[in-house]
Formats: sequence, C-alpha cells, structure tokens
Amino acid sequence: MSRTVRSLLQDAPQLDPKVTGGAVYDLFSHDPELMVCAVVEGTQPIGLVSRNSFFLRMADTHGRALFEKRPVTFVMDKDPLIVDKSSLVSEVSRHILTDRNAALFDGFIITDEDRYAGVGTGVALMKTLQIESEERNRKLVALAEQLGRARIEALSANQAKSEFLATMSHEIRTPLNGVLGVAQLLQDSGLNEEQGRLAKTIRTSGEILLRILNDVLDLSKIEAGKMDLEPQDFDAAELMQSSASLWRPRAEEKGLNFSVELSKGGPTRLHGDPVRIKQVLFNLIGNAIKFTASGSVKTVIQVLPLTPGRAVLRAEVTDTGCGIPETAQKKLFTAFAQGDGATSRKYGGTGLGLTICKRLVELMGGTIDFTSSPDQGSRFWFETPLRVATEAAPATVSSGSEHASIPAQAQAMDADIPAPQTGPKILLAEDNPINQEVIRGFLKFRGWSCQLANDGLEAVEALKTTAFDLVLMDIQMPGMDGFEATRHIRQLGEAGQTTPIIALTANAMRGDDRRCIAAGMDGYVSKPIDRPKFFAEMDRWLESGRTPDSNAHISVV
Repeated sequence: MSRTVRSLLQDAPQLDPKVTGGAVYDLFSHDPELMVCAVVEGTQPIGLVSRNSFFLRMADTHGRALFEKRPVTFVMDKDPLIVDKSSLVSEVSRHILTDRNAALFDGFIITDEDRYAGVGTGVALMKTLQIESEERNRKLVALAEQLGRARIEALSANQAKSEFLATMSHEIRTPLNGVLGVAQLLQDSGLNEEQGRLAKTIRTSGEILLRILNDVLDLSKIEAGKMDLEPQDFDAAELMQSSASLWRPRAEEKGLNFSVELSKGGPTRLHGDPVRIKQVLFNLIGNAIKFTASGSVKTVIQVLPLTPGRAVLRAEVTDTGCGIPETAQKKLFTAFAQGDGATSRKYGGTGLGLTICKRLVELMGGTIDFTSSPDQGSRFWFETPLRVATEAAPATVSSGSEHASIPAQAQAMDADIPAPQTGPKILLAEDNPINQEVIRGFLKFRGWSCQLANDGLEAVEALKTTAFDLVLMDIQMPGMDGFEATRHIRQLGEAGQTTPIIALTANAMRGDDRRCIAAGMDGYVSKPIDRPKFFAEMDRWLESGRTPDSNAHISVV
C-alpha cells in the first residue's frame, strides 16, 4: 500500500512574513542540511523559500543589498506546490513529474486540512519512492515464490487425484464388469418372466452406475486439461442415422413422437471428433426423452457453410417435457446441479451431463445454450465450427466406436449367433475369478471355449507350447502384468509375433490405449465389457489376422 505525504514531513523552521532576507541568509548558512522553509502567517502558509533559489537570488548583482533588510516575502515563492498530508506519495509524485517539475528541486508545503503542517523535499520524496519500490519488489518475489510452491502443490495434488481416479476406476469397473456380465448371462439362460425382470433390474442398475462413473471421469479429465479430441472425417448423415436408431426404441417405449432430421443444403462430410459430438448430441436427446412424459422430441441437424473450407454443425433438440424452472436455469450447466431436488429424486442422475456437454462443446470451439418454459418444454442447441472433409465418403459408413458414457441400456443387443461347429483357440489371461466366469460365459454364448491363464507368466508359458488364434489379455495381474506379458510374447518368435492380443482392462484413463500399443497389443476392450463390441473386436482380428507391425493402430471399444 502506498505511503501518504505525512511520511515526507521535514523538521524545518517556520518563517514569519516580517523576517528579513539577511536573517534567512544566516539561517541557511548555519544549517547546511536545511533545504526549504515555509513562510507562515498565523496557521496559513503564504510562500516557500528554497535554499537553492534563495542563494541564487542573493548572489545576483546587488542581490544581498536588495533583499538583506527587506521582508522575506520579497524573495519567497508566492505560488508553491501545496499538498495535504493525507495524499498518497505516488499521486504527488505523478503530479510533480507531469505538472510541477520545479517542486522536485525547490520542495513543497504540506498542510493538514488547510492548516500548515510542514514542508517536503524532492530528496525525501525520492527516498520514499525507492523504499516503496523495494517493498513492492520484495512482495513480488515473495508472491512468485508462493505461487511457485502453490503450483508444485497443485501439480502434486492433481497427480494424486489422477492416480486416485485411475485406481478407483479400475477397482469399481472390475466388480461392475462381473455384475453386468453375469446379469447378461442370466438374461440369456432361459429365465422365467419374474427372474428375467429381476435380472434386467440388476443390469439396468449396473449400467446407471457405469454412466455415473464415466461422467465423473470425463469431468475430471476435462478439468485437468487432459481431455483429447480425436478429429477424423465423418458424415453428418451417419450422425442423424445413429441418433435415430439408438433413441427411437426408448422414445417409442414412452409413446413419444420422435424424429431426427438433417437439413439439406450444406456439406455433409466434415472433419471433427464424431465421438465427442455424438456424446453431446446423445446426452441432449437422452435428457429430452427422460424429461418428456408425453408429446414429442424433435432433433434437427444442420450444416451451415461458413467459408469454402469451413462449416458450422448445429444440432437442436426440442421437447414438450416438464421444462426448467426459471430459478434453476442459471445454474443448469454447473456440475452436480439439476433443476431442483424433486427432479433429482424423480429422474435420478448426478447433474454432470450438461456440464460435460458444455465443456466438450467449448473444447471444440463452439457454444451451447437453451430456452425453456416450465410445463411447456425445452429447446437445447449447440454449434461447433468444423472443417469440411476433403476426402470422399467411403463405400460403407460405419457408426464408429461409441463413447462409454452413452447409455448402455439404449444400445442394441446382439442377435443370436449360431454356434459354429469348431471355434478358435483362445487364451484368456485373467486373474479375477468373476471376470473369468463372465468372459467364459460370453464365449460359451457362441459355442466357444478358452484356455485359462491366471497371470501374465502363465500366459507366456502357454504361448511357448501352444498355438492360439487369439489372446485376451487382462492388464493388471499379480506378478507379471499384461503389459510385460505382451512384451515377452512378442519376443517368442513367429507365433508370438503373429498372434493377435486384445487388452481387457478396467483402466479407462487417458493414455491407457497408447500404453497398450507400446506394449505390442492390437485391440483394447474396456470393462465393463459390452458384448456386441467385444465380439466385433474379436471377429475383426480373427478374420484379418495379424502382421508384426499391425499394432500401429489400436481399436478402443
């Protein structure tokens, strides 16, 4: 904080207006430290006598003869700078430097509510400014050190948070894989109606837990700046088709009029992150269906040309649902916020979905907003700028891998697949007994079986003596983990080089897929395992086989 002029007060005698120039001459001569005196009448300052100016006047031709016996009022500065002692030193300094340069050499008068209080000098002003500058520098250095320590602590805390989330994700996903996997096996085991209903309840509850886990992980990655976009060419028509096919069954269950439209006129082949765009769009559609008891949910997708090589993708979801109270609209995109307590109790959820949507849209350089009226419905929309794809559309359009947080109960169940007479030779490296049962049950669904390895070392030893068509490799196992086991397998010669290895892991944090690539794996299936995606990934590698360099690209499902 800047000092006040009070700190500049000098110990200087007051001069009576009647005192003679000779007396002032003697005063300055006897005190070489005295730089300036004020002429004061009563309590009012009327002039200033500066040492330098005074001696120049007295040394002038006949100067002493002229002023020695005359009152000091003849040689004083009749218009000195006068400042109140409560003024800030910094303000006085700026005023002197811009408007009253002479005061820096001649000094100035200090008053206290218009009454004389003392004098100040340029020397005292410079010393005070230097002290303030040194104090500011010390504070800045201390602040920089404090910020440095805070940054180190924040990085350490963030690292601890990331490690905690990675551990918790793995520990939660592992038993959750057992819950969802066994529930799926139960549903396919010929249960009666009541048993089927109970198995469906178990599976639905597990899927809700999985969505919550994915939302928390997504939000933590975004806040830590570790959410990566993966741009690629995609087709807006496929976005429309996947939205319609995924959500129409759920809307029809509630008796809603449901439609997804793609406006004509703009380019349809775009370059962006289709997985994150689907995540935002599917969340908005899912919310619209969730909060609409009757009426309709309509989605309109537009591609608006911007420049020859750029376009804006706009998606708008309109429903006739319960709407959002005005008191809740301002905090709707805030983490863990919902319309009100009754909404949370009635519909469930963490309130993270829209927060993640907003962060993702902003990460893609776009905007998201809404309008809503209670009991009349809502309209949510987002826009994101994208490049127009330069390559033509492929002959067949694949929907691509969906993001893990897309509601699992809305995904289509795989159709019954006839069991082949002979199945591939599969090695399963998995230490968790529940996950062993789930995966073996999934394989049994196709009439397949597998050889079991309880850890990485057993898997390596099995590959030394037996040729397998495919290896399903868990990552975290006691002793030799999946990464190390894969590296050993790739060193076993031709058999080790050509056997496809698919990672089965409960790890879902950033960089896990790249670690699998570096270890020499080919595919990556996250737990809880989605059966259709699991079989699709197995089929891909069983049909295409593997070459030693095919791990340059990994499929994450």
